[in-house]
Amino acid sequence: MLRSKYQMLADSLSENIFKTKTQANPIMLVVLAYLLLIAVGTALLSLPQAGERPVSLIEAFFTSMSAVCVTGLSVVDISSTYTDVGHWFIVVLMQLGGLGIMTASTTLILLAGMHPGFSHQSVFFSEFTQEGNIDAGRILRAVIPFTFVLELIGGIVYFTQFESMDMYNRILCSTFQAVSSFCGVGFTLFPNSLEGFQYNPVMNITTCILVLAGGFGFLAIAELRYIFDFKHKEIRRVSLHTRIATYGTIIVILASILVFSFTEWNNLFNGHTIGENAQSVLFMAFTSRTAGLNSVNIPDLTQASLFFFIIIMFIGANPGSCGGGIKITTAAVIGLLGLNRLLGREKTQVLGRTIPNNTVDKAIRIFVVAMVVIAGATLVLLCTEIPSGTAYSANSSPFLKILFEVVSAYATCGLSMGLTEELSTVGKIVICCVMFIGRMGPLFLISAVAGKLQDTAYYAEEDIMVG
Repeated sequence: MLRSKYQMLADSLSENIFKTKTQANPIMLVVLAYLLLIAVGTALLSLPQAGERPVSLIEAFFTSMSAVCVTGLSVVDISSTYTDVGHWFIVVLMQLGGLGIMTASTTLILLAGMHPGFSHQSVFFSEFTQEGNIDAGRILRAVIPFTFVLELIGGIVYFTQFESMDMYNRILCSTFQAVSSFCGVGFTLFPNSLEGFQYNPVMNITTCILVLAGGFGFLAIAELRYIFDFKHKEIRRVSLHTRIATYGTIIVILASILVFSFTEWNNLFNGHTIGENAQSVLFMAFTSRTAGLNSVNIPDLTQASLFFFIIIMFIGANPGSCGGGIKITTAAVIGLLGLNRLLGREKTQVLGRTIPNNTVDKAIRIFVVAMVVIAGATLVLLCTEIPSGTAYSANSSPFLKILFEVVSAYATCGLSMGLTEELSTVGKIVICCVMFIGRMGPLFLISAVAGKLQDTAYYAEEDIMVG
């Protein structure tokens, strides 16, 4: 009912209001909100009370950007550089960045007894669903409790594993780790991420569950939550989006388990028990897509594992989640497009349904833009981080290290081969830009392709040779 009301209003006023120059662009409002939060975070992390030592502006800016963009890359050691005050600032930045500015602002509007405007709702819907058939209040009633309850449970479990700490630090570390895991940030208050808990099953299982929930997508989780109708004792039909998101997640995780088991069999897993290796494999399979948490030293992995990391980081999590990447559903649509074309089908079909052409076009645009951004940033870093005339300038080994860093930044994953702290000032700025584009990219693209193309004149066709 609420959506119909606003839809009618939008249709009647689209020519007179929404196309005027004075009308604020809702997408730009979101971008400005994120930039404002990053600026506030930078200011807070630059305070003397936030750092164990004087924190430079670029260090505070990079940390704030990484926290808000839920990336997890850092040019400093979070645990030793910032005080407890600084750590609490980072927790807030991670939480707001993970749930999104639109979630927080819509919450405030609803609590004030107001209804969000049509423009506000349209942007809000793009964060969680491709369809506008769920009002903002219902989404918030599902998202907010789900997020905080899971983080609370995760924090309690983490609390039981930090027995060597005093009460205050146990609460701080538990809260910090729960928020970081669910939001897929990758920050920890331990110098070597979670390598010290590599064979701790409680830590591994808890982290994997939080990461999976935070990256699965709120709409898909809401549908699966009510998949069984207890009243009629039957299984409800779920949307195509939820089915593709679910199957895609399972396929990526299973593929990760198989690949990591094979590529690290004679390397990382050599000399360890089957149970220990299973924990390492599962942790990498669940967290390497978007979380940025690691229980093994990333540079010690084989080249094959690192290359596969790049692939699954690029794919990322599901839409409407805290995760990044081009999204699993985007990768699925592109793959299905290729498969259907090979089978001679004009339409992209799967699971008894046809995916609309405009959705296929969105997926292609997202993929192309991501490739352009990653290629451009990698090229810039190859010029700025590897001086010409040095032994490395003619060596291909740093290329994987830089490409890994760029893809991790764009996918807001946070894994690194150790390059982040070595970046020059220009390199840090480039990575910050990539992180921001990776976080904002979906909104930009949805906004850019939401409207239908107007009929216009075309040039005469002339064929070319391809393939």
